[in-house]
Amino acid sequence: MGRLTYSPIAVKSLSKTYYGFRGIDRSRDITALETEEDQNFYSLENCYVDYRGQLIRDPAFFLHKSSSRFPIKAIRFYSREGVVYAETDAAATHLRSDRDHVVLSAYDKDAVVHMTNFKGQVHIFSLDTKMFKYDGFQFSTSTASIKPAFGVPIQRRLAVAGFKDRPTTIEFSRVDNPDIFLEEEATTAEVTRAAFIDISNLIGTADQIIGLGTFEANRLAVFTQDQTLVYIIDPSFEEWQLDSRANLRIGCISHGTIINAGSDLLFCSRRGIHSIMRNETNGLTIAEASLSDEIEPLYQELVRTTPDPTTISAVFDPDEQTYHVFFPRAGGRFTQRLSMNFRSGYEMVNFQLGDTLLPRCGTFLGGRLMFGTSDGVYESSSRTFLQDTGLSDLRRSPMVAETPVLWLGDFIGTKRTHSFVIQATGKGRFFIDFTDEDGRDMHSIEVVLERIAGDERWGDAPLKHDFTFPFNHTFRGVRMRFRTEDKDVDSDVTVISFAFLMHKEK
Repeated sequence: MGRLTYSPIAVKSLSKTYYGFRGIDRSRDITALETEEDQNFYSLENCYVDYRGQLIRDPAFFLHKSSSRFPIKAIRFYSREGVVYAETDAAATHLRSDRDHVVLSAYDKDAVVHMTNFKGQVHIFSLDTKMFKYDGFQFSTSTASIKPAFGVPIQRRLAVAGFKDRPTTIEFSRVDNPDIFLEEEATTAEVTRAAFIDISNLIGTADQIIGLGTFEANRLAVFTQDQTLVYIIDPSFEEWQLDSRANLRIGCISHGTIINAGSDLLFCSRRGIHSIMRNETNGLTIAEASLSDEIEPLYQELVRTTPDPTTISAVFDPDEQTYHVFFPRAGGRFTQRLSMNFRSGYEMVNFQLGDTLLPRCGTFLGGRLMFGTSDGVYESSSRTFLQDTGLSDLRRSPMVAETPVLWLGDFIGTKRTHSFVIQATGKGRFFIDFTDEDGRDMHSIEVVLERIAGDERWGDAPLKHDFTFPFNHTFRGVRMRFRTEDKDVDSDVTVISFAFLMHKEK
């Protein structure tokens, strides 16, 4: 069906418009979520709501030129142009770079792998295994004897933790030397020497360090399962101290979810997604904000159905202000992606789900977002319109967006509609299915979008194209389902608003 110019003649109409969309909301019953302006969706799959309140289909991804087709469990940029990753097969976990450097059987096939950047190298960790390094030219094994599960750089040191026999200990490398820790350190009084912190007296021996994160250059967040400590790390270890202005009674579920987002630190707990930040009121205390209350039941279900929570990981895309969290499913090859799009101050936080490529991990640098998937490494396409790109192995899952029950402003009354109007832009086609308040099928339409000159350059004020369709129905409430077809990778969809035109009663 193409664009229509349908308009009934001599009909007095009332209109009800929905715009300024929001992401998923599961905090209330599906019948109690209508807001008209700032309207939430009940479900978003492979599409998202941006900061302008527009519904947009997820971008496509193309196979990275050097990627194998094995499942990827960790990935990291080692330079602006190249990535290193851990891939697994039925026998073991291997380390590989896009320059085809490889370490075969670096870990067993079920190993959890973490990576971080320090001193121009990617440092690679797995529980109870010596650290590896990659510098863009070769892999090498660290000469340090320690075997941590994860680490982060801070104040020119590499801080590591997750020791099998010392679960409450953090070790710090010598300044500017990630191969020298306490066991390798010569007896010296220099403030640059290696050091350690044992937090067992603060948390009790029953708890353990789950992850590490850094913020504000000199703050080290130490996460356990149920709480978070913040240390001030001075260049001189003699000045290190616990930050008394941080009172964070929340823990972390996995080191892989701890990600810097501007000046804040994002992470996942058993209860939801959180941010560590400065208190906006006084600027002194360090506070925690819960960001996922609207989807708490959905989040809890994702955590509950993840066999090993320590395998949950995340990546932050600063260009899109989006935090992607990956939840591995049973069997290891399938994942569920939960994405949180937000703006400064978390005044607008939108959530969506996705299954494109079944990503297990991700990395971002210099405008490039890559996912490690069950089928290799894929990179996000920055093209708004995908026709004739020539990109290899282009992948995209169908878009599905479902509204809650919309009552058109009146919970009780019966509505008689004659038209449906939608504002949309892009290229290709999508479908809208309508059901009534009891779930009975009512109507289905096809929207065909034709790219108009200038669309590829639209910014904060995109061109708004109106499509009007006949919609002769009587109902109390209506639900809508926006979708693309399963094999359609080319359709780019942006929905700006929609409206129902009703007969005005005499």
